[in-house]
Amino acid sequence: MPSSISAWYFRWRFLGTTSAPAPDAGADAGAGDHEPFICHADMVEPGWPRRKNTSSKRQSSGSLGMVCFMLLGFFAGGALLMAASSFAPQRLDGSAVIQRVSMDSPILHDINLKHAITQFNGSFFHLDIFRQDAGPRVDEAWESLGVHYRPVIVPDHLAARSGLRESNVQVSEVYGGGYLANVEGLHHLHCLNLIRKAVYFNYDYYKRLGEKEFSNDEVILRPHITHCIDIIRQQLMCVVDVGMMGQVWWGRDDPKAFPDFGTKHKCRDFEAVRRWAEEHQVPEVLPTTADKYLRPPRKEDVLSDIP
Repeated sequence: MPSSISAWYFRWRFLGTTSAPAPDAGADAGAGDHEPFICHADMVEPGWPRRKNTSSKRQSSGSLGMVCFMLLGFFAGGALLMAASSFAPQRLDGSAVIQRVSMDSPILHDINLKHAITQFNGSFFHLDIFRQDAGPRVDEAWESLGVHYRPVIVPDHLAARSGLRESNVQVSEVYGGGYLANVEGLHHLHCLNLIRKAVYFNYDYYKRLGEKEFSNDEVILRPHITHCIDIIRQQLMCVVDVGMMGQVWWGRDDPKAFPDFGTKHKCRDFEAVRRWAEEHQVPEVLPTTADKYLRPPRKEDVLSDIP
């Protein structure tokens, strides 16, 4: 009997089980009355500590720990995937990318605006058509860029997203509604064209013609020109170019350094924007008088002075 109890104690102490040992062959007849695998009180010697059955508790706590570990791994893995996707390199192409760095516009909903590497013409002395002296040919080149296109109409549902306010001029609902607006990029070119006309070696020519902006008196023309200068300043600062401009050597007999203005840029498809603006202009001849084509303003929307 002591050997059987010693074996049971070994399993209890080191294996964590409490199954009773098999009956000893030399046990007394009373031992046959014990059920197998059941530990009875008379099988434990006096003074031995009794141990409760903890195997089921260990299994339960072990299962709970495993579930917690799996859940922790699941959430940690999800967080890592989200972080990796946010830092993953994005393809710089298409209107969806432009919407992240620009105000919204109906243009971005109508066309998938692409980017392309473009080599700038930064020559000092080789003049392209846009740098020619005042005359019909250079004027025609600038006109072809859309510098005098008529406004477009921004649908009501895109107005706020495009930065327009409810107080802005709107088309009468009889003629489809929407907001009158101009494409900002074409306005910037309009301003640059006006500054070109106003430089000292072109000014007299356009003043004599007395057309378009130069049909106005000096009291309007001068602030128009300075307005354009400041608009272009703000635009250039807003989209400040972080590209690098190197230098080149010139003069074979006595080489000197000179800025290399012929740099490469990643440019939006200007021609696609110009075509869109051309196709979406309001009619040159309105279906009615201008005052009936537009929705009457609310009293609180009318400014006291030109802004």
